[in-house]
Amino acid sequence: MDGSFWGSAEDRDVQPELCVLIAFHPDTSRIGERYRIACTDDPVIVGRHFPEFAASTTANVKGIGDQYVSREAFSLLREGRDWRIRRNPGRSRLRVNAQELPTEQLFSEEQLQQGLIVSLAQRIVLHLRLQLPMPAQQGAVAALASLKGLSPAMQQLRESTLLAAKSSADVLLIGPTGTGKERIARAIHTLSDRSSGPWVAVNMAATSVEIASASLFGARKGAYTGADSNRSGYFQQADGGTLFLDEVGDTPPTLQPMLLRALQEREIQVVGGKTERVDLRVVAAMEQDPDELRERFRPALRYRLGAQEIRLPALVERREDVALLAADFFGECATDDERPWDIGQSETSIRSWARLFEQLLAYDWPGNIRELQHTVAQISSCSTSELHVPSAVKARLTAVSVTSVMPGEHQPDTRVQEMPPTRLADVSDEDFIVAWRAAKYEVAAIARQLGVSRSAIYRRLESLRECRLAADVPLGEMLAALDACRGDLASTADRLAVSRRGLQTRLRASGVSSGYRSDTSKR
Repeated sequence: MDGSFWGSAEDRDVQPELCVLIAFHPDTSRIGERYRIACTDDPVIVGRHFPEFAASTTANVKGIGDQYVSREAFSLLREGRDWRIRRNPGRSRLRVNAQELPTEQLFSEEQLQQGLIVSLAQRIVLHLRLQLPMPAQQGAVAALASLKGLSPAMQQLRESTLLAAKSSADVLLIGPTGTGKERIARAIHTLSDRSSGPWVAVNMAATSVEIASASLFGARKGAYTGADSNRSGYFQQADGGTLFLDEVGDTPPTLQPMLLRALQEREIQVVGGKTERVDLRVVAAMEQDPDELRERFRPALRYRLGAQEIRLPALVERREDVALLAADFFGECATDDERPWDIGQSETSIRSWARLFEQLLAYDWPGNIRELQHTVAQISSCSTSELHVPSAVKARLTAVSVTSVMPGEHQPDTRVQEMPPTRLADVSDEDFIVAWRAAKYEVAAIARQLGVSRSAIYRRLESLRECRLAADVPLGEMLAALDACRGDLASTADRLAVSRRGLQTRLRASGVSSGYRSDTSKR
């Protein structure tokens, strides 16, 4: 297989299609509209009135319709395994992969498979991709409504999620940070026959080795110092429902044998008590490829967890979804601020927004959806009457540009690489502690701030005596602080220098009465 559609596609009686998606339009409601056509030797003309785009939720079709776009802005013609984009003289300005196209250029089939970013008249941004046709997904399931995206990768992910939900087998989700693994896991639970049962989420990388058995499998009163009452473990809490084991690839090696036995037998040993049977389904998630973790992650545990494996695509593999996600995030930020998302009507404003969306599509998003959402929030908070991109965001987005290389020419990669991500080892202990406090002791928040994985943060915390997690606070100290703060959860978290969310989880897992007050109850 050479990666080409041609030849093998005819054998399979499958004809590739060209998908053209509106990634930005002055009428932002049109972002995400598509035009799909089977590939032939006839040229595809793109301009003001053609092709006619349609949203996935309606059968209505219409052209781009912008008066600044020429009636025939450019043409796309297949020439064997190459594709020629030609801009007619005197027509709208045209940029392809962030580079001006004065007349015409030849692109390889592989480049079309990866996708091209096309900017028209500095007002319209399109995404072109050559792909195998995907069957229409009719009647979107409500539980999958949050899994947004029109790319083939997202359509396949939704299909895999539905198939996993119908099965009773355990599931292993594999994907880089920020791709939405917990959201997929929740969808599997919601769509399964266990949806009426409990949902219990556990971060295995943050599980303390010293109290792991009690945390996972429960303990009887008096089983260890501080065990003043019976305690139910995560496996017991999830009985009849779904247990989500997040960051399972970072499970401490000493915990893996006991976890493997519990998964194989569905039987747990309660600390200080008897063995108990549990009826639950396990959905696990990990960032790393398990094939690369054989020395740290037992293959037997991987195969037991991965009766079904689902790999989540990185955002760079589905660039056409970036525009739809970004538009949704901008809308959500505006709603949170009790205002509409308004890009303005001036020519300068529209061009600025179009350029921003072109940059969003060109960026590689190492932090995936989480990074995109955080970036949009930063831009939205700085933009009031007009678009304003913070200097740090601007530097990151403009540090990489997508540059086409002519097929058949062995040219060096001319792309300007993005700034290297932060190495946690380069952050001093003092700077880390300052960042830890600024992040309100939240692992996810400091990981986003420093641009590293959560597992890296957990490893750094283990080496710092000044920083700790709620799971590391002795029960007696926690209860004393809770009493001193008169049951106020936020004040207790500040007093202990731990995250409020982590403290709440620790209290619940320890069986502490829910009579404490949350920070919202004071309002």
